[in-house]
Amino acid sequence: MLWIFERAGKQMRCEIRREGGGEGKGYEMIVTNEDGSQRMERFDDTTDLIKRSLDLQRDLLESGWRQPKAT
Repeated sequence: MLWIFERAGKQMRCEIRREGGGEGKGYEMIVTNEDGSQRMERFDDTTDLIKRSLDLQRDLLESGWRQPKAT
């Protein structure tokens, strides 16, 4: 799953995937910042993953980031 956010011509991405390229038991959330740097958070529990991803999306929206409109 991939979300893209834009603000002032810059872009951030949030990707959720299975740990280890699909072979692991957990999940990874990778956030790519506007400067290209990345950070990863690992989750064993889907409830924790969903809560964290919703919190992140809310924080981004509250700080002016928006999802691009489909064309």
